Amino acid sequence: MAKKKQWNELSTGKRVGVVALTATQIGLAVAAYADIAKRDESELSATKRAWRLIAMIDFVGPLTYFVAGRRL
Repeated sequence: MAKKKQWNELSTGKRVGVVALTATQIGLAVAAYADIAKRDESELSATKRAWRLIAMIDFVGPLTYFVAGRRL
């Protein structure tokens, strides 16, 4: 099994990639949580609690919320 590289062993490009993906994930989660908070539960396809838990799942959770969580 290959040894995991430490942060200081990563190339500049890989560091930038990790930071960009992390920022994107945090941004999606914050946007999902803000949208869930401002909506009435009747506007959602599940409970607010369920969507908050789902939004914790990496990229998939917030994207799922924005695609299927809101009743239009």
